[in-house]
Amino acid sequence: MTTRIGSGYLGSPTILKSTSNQQCLPNPPASWSKGYNLYKFSFSNPNQPCTVKVNEGDPIYIAAGSGFNTDYYDSPIWSFVVIEPNIDFYWVGAY
Repeated sequence: MTTRIGSGYLGSPTILKSTSNQQCLPNPPASWSKGYNLYKFSFSNPNQPCTVKVNEGDPIYIAAGSGFNTDYYDSPIWSFVVIEPNIDFYWVGAY
């Protein structure tokens, strides 16, 4: 097993409300040649069910309060889209 050493953390400053097809991950700094690849990721939708697309894949239903989590042994997250508008959510990731 290999050890991953991260560079930093990202996340929501507060609970956010989605817009239709909202990309949750921010753009990386202008000096970067690629986007973020989050080796750990946690998404929480405390109040409403929602549908998400992970890394531009097929839609995935997430029941209210269930959330979505990955760890270092899962595929990195480079895109996380909330499909429905008006979903309360927050997230955190490590890169």
